Amino acid sequence: MRDKAMMKRHWAALLLLCLCTFSAWAQSLNVKGKVTDANKEPLMGVSVVVKGTTKGVSTDMNGNYALDNVAKGATLEFSYIGMVTQNIAINGRGTINVQMKDENQQLEEVVVVGYGVQKKSSMTAAVSSVSAKEVQKQVTANVASALQGRTPGVEILQRGGIAGAEVNIVVRGAGSFGATAPLYIIDGAIADGLDALNPSDIESIEILKDGSAAAIYGSRAANGVVLVTTKDGKSGKTIVQVDASYSYQTPSKMLDMMNAEQWRTFANQVADNSPAYDRAPQNVNPTDPNRSTDWQDLYYRNAPMSSFNASVSGGSENSTFNTSLGYVRQEGIIIKSEYDKYMARINATFKKGRFSLSEKLSITNTKKVSPPGGRTLEMPTIPVTDEHGRYVSTAASKGYSITNTNISNPLAAIYKQDAFTRNTSATGSLAGTFKLMKGLQYKLNVAGTYVNTNTYKHVPAYDTFFNADGTADNKLNQTARTSLSEGRAENFNYTIDNLLTLNRTFQKKHHIDALLGTSWMREFYRKNSISSGVHDLGAPTVKTYNGEGVVGSNQENAALLSFFGRLNYDYSNKYLLSLSLRRDESSKFAKGHRVGYFPSVSVGWNLHSEHWFNPELLSKLKLRASYGELGANFIDPYTFLNLAYGPVPAAFGNSRQYGYVTRFAQQDLTWETSISSNAAIEVGVLNNMLTLTAEYFIKRNNNLLAPLESLPSSGQTITINKGAVPNYNTASVENKGLEFSLEFRKKWDDFTLNFQTNLTYMQNKVLSLGEGVQPIRGELMSGKFNDRPTITKEGLPIGSFLGYKVVGTNDQGDFLFEGKDGTAKVAKQLKEEDKQVIGNPTPDFTFGYNLNLNYRNWDFTAFFQGVAGNEIFSAAKYDLYFNYDTNAPVDALNSWTPTNRNTKLPIAKTDNYSGGNALPSTFYIEDGSYLRLKNVQIGYTFPLTILKKIGGLRSLRIYGSAQNLFTLTKYSLYDPEVGSNALFNKGIDGLGTSPAINARVYNMGLKLTF
Repeated sequence: MRDKAMMKRHWAALLLLCLCTFSAWAQSLNVKGKVTDANKEPLMGVSVVVKGTTKGVSTDMNGNYALDNVAKGATLEFSYIGMVTQNIAINGRGTINVQMKDENQQLEEVVVVGYGVQKKSSMTAAVSSVSAKEVQKQVTANVASALQGRTPGVEILQRGGIAGAEVNIVVRGAGSFGATAPLYIIDGAIADGLDALNPSDIESIEILKDGSAAAIYGSRAANGVVLVTTKDGKSGKTIVQVDASYSYQTPSKMLDMMNAEQWRTFANQVADNSPAYDRAPQNVNPTDPNRSTDWQDLYYRNAPMSSFNASVSGGSENSTFNTSLGYVRQEGIIIKSEYDKYMARINATFKKGRFSLSEKLSITNTKKVSPPGGRTLEMPTIPVTDEHGRYVSTAASKGYSITNTNISNPLAAIYKQDAFTRNTSATGSLAGTFKLMKGLQYKLNVAGTYVNTNTYKHVPAYDTFFNADGTADNKLNQTARTSLSEGRAENFNYTIDNLLTLNRTFQKKHHIDALLGTSWMREFYRKNSISSGVHDLGAPTVKTYNGEGVVGSNQENAALLSFFGRLNYDYSNKYLLSLSLRRDESSKFAKGHRVGYFPSVSVGWNLHSEHWFNPELLSKLKLRASYGELGANFIDPYTFLNLAYGPVPAAFGNSRQYGYVTRFAQQDLTWETSISSNAAIEVGVLNNMLTLTAEYFIKRNNNLLAPLESLPSSGQTITINKGAVPNYNTASVENKGLEFSLEFRKKWDDFTLNFQTNLTYMQNKVLSLGEGVQPIRGELMSGKFNDRPTITKEGLPIGSFLGYKVVGTNDQGDFLFEGKDGTAKVAKQLKEEDKQVIGNPTPDFTFGYNLNLNYRNWDFTAFFQGVAGNEIFSAAKYDLYFNYDTNAPVDALNSWTPTNRNTKLPIAKTDNYSGGNALPSTFYIEDGSYLRLKNVQIGYTFPLTILKKIGGLRSLRIYGSAQNLFTLTKYSLYDPEVGSNALFNKGIDGLGTSPAINARVYNMGLKLTF
């Protein structure tokens, strides 16, 4: 009996096992399918994973996949680099075909904002997104230059020619007399700019333009915010990408300068009008009288540029990685201008249950070689070298008396000098996130940026020669002009953010996205430098310098403690509300002035979500408005302390301390504030085939720091050293305008068209400088006008051009100017009150047009960019037309003579002051408007039918492009795109003697995916 009972139990267990096996088999199935791209072409290498398991495959060359024994209720995850990851429930289906979407489509729906992301449909603030794909189409050493013209309300200023040239970004107009750059945040870390970025690493770029969008960053966001997010890896099969390109750069424009014969004719003309002029041809003894030197051609050159980027990415469901290496080598179109940039990045994410961790780290090393400013306009009758290959002294050849300052040769100075700037920077962030409950999570983010800058400059001793009488050699030694300087600067900042976020929907109608946070930021800066005159040292370093040296050292640090919160609410995606408040406490101010509060509010209404809205014509209609207050602390960390300069001997015995004040303590300084208002309408037509956004904004910056001419009464007489005049919070500036952006998208079978355009109209005006503040004048242009051609005063744009209005010439060929009383005056009759505002450097309009065409495997892009309504003060025209010791344009031969009165050029004579040539006037004012074909590109992506024959390749694209192909402008000199770091000297072309030119670039490249 016992054996029978045991036998029954065995059979029962076996039957139960069979039933369980059958039940499990009945709950699983085999799944297969095909994965295609947006053009319905098969995609090879797409990762297909059963979510929650390690089970997965990759699609083959035909885009097919197959999985065995998959649970009917499981979910498949489809992922591919550059495409949106899709999660699809099986629901008992045996065949699942998937069409992948380009990642750019996803970026249009979700926008990165301060400390998070937000659906575009629920946005109530002014935020512009720039397509990373479009940025990567443009060949550039600095990502910032690729943003030019791509979004409304953003002005990009850059100077070409020099390799690795700096790029300045201004968001909705200059609103401070100090810094105008926006706040740059890369993966949560504060950065100085975008030059260290690898374009291939960028996932998204957002620009926060109004107070509502930027108020969450408080005191650092008065000039707007640029947010950059870099790429993370995707789960699935490892993807390898390689992108390589080679470029050829040429000067986009050269001036038509005189040859030696023409210059001799012109010099004789000047000599006839100037009895004291001794630079006529008979006083110049070139090595070869028949030789003509084109100094302009010797200063500019054609130059190569190359770039290489490689990345590896991949991962599993719980961890991903993306690592990249990049290299850029650029030789500038100005001789001895070079730029090398090495870039490395590693991004990784890890997930375990409710906890996730992400890290992002990039390291960049750059070396920039910039030549000294050289005179590119030397006389064509003077050679660079003599018959023995020795450098000729240009100044001595003109008959000047020999001094240590004029015995050089401009090209010798460039080639002999050894100078460079090397930067090593690291930017990184480490973020941990813990999901406390549904929709509620805590995030700790630690981010920082370290920059080490080393500068070196050595001018060695060398000889120049000249022929005093055409026969004897004269040797001039340059030892007295030799110099050596070295410097090192370190800049480090870190930020610790604690963030608590809630993202929940209640009753399917009420959606809340709330944020509470704290932030602690520290900044450290240290600089050391040494310089000396040296004497014939072969390879000098600071350890071997000879002679008296100057040693400098500086160290600063600052801190910022912040508390902030934000509430975004929407009801059924119809009615939108956003509130935020930030409290900042800065160590840069004296006690009692360190705390600032920065609130914002914005509302929106999606009319197209209303049940009564008729979508037949308008598929989208949205209204939004915002108000926000921001701050700025663009001051030195120790402004509230007195600073003095020595030498200061020890106070022992009868000796006493002495020195002078370089800056008086300013205990009452407080935040500069920016009050921003914005109203917008968004319209979509025909299922958003055509979309239009129009915005009106007003940005008022108050409490701006402006210099007082005298200190408040202190009861005693004080002598103030130059530079010690203090600034006070007295001024206010307004920027207001309109922004328009339009996009049209249409697909016809194999043909796709996408057209985007944007236009900004903006006016800048100084509302007040404050009591006791005189109009601010720009940089003194000594050697040309001995005057300051810009003025900043109430009622005018910042840095307006000030000078005299030319109304013609008199019978002697001298300029006639309009006096205050309306009468014509010669130069010696003019007074200061006869000056008038003669131009505005800020454009009224900035615009851009972008066209993308795709036909099967071909793609084409054309991008135009420009500005209108601004003027340029072309100070370089003084050197070109009135210097007479240098070369001149050919049209200078058309100067005024008794028989040639119908000309805009005055008489050619050396007395520029009596003739009025050396006065800032409308003669130097030119229209700065231009339209430029910024980038054009054509590419071809090889079809999979060809790639199947090449093992391992997933995609292959080749492309060719050109930048700055042509520019439509009335500007007569090199380039209307005149940039300047100095706010009060914006729009002046010719502060230096080396005009910069944007290069015309021809490029070819290829992109491979394995």
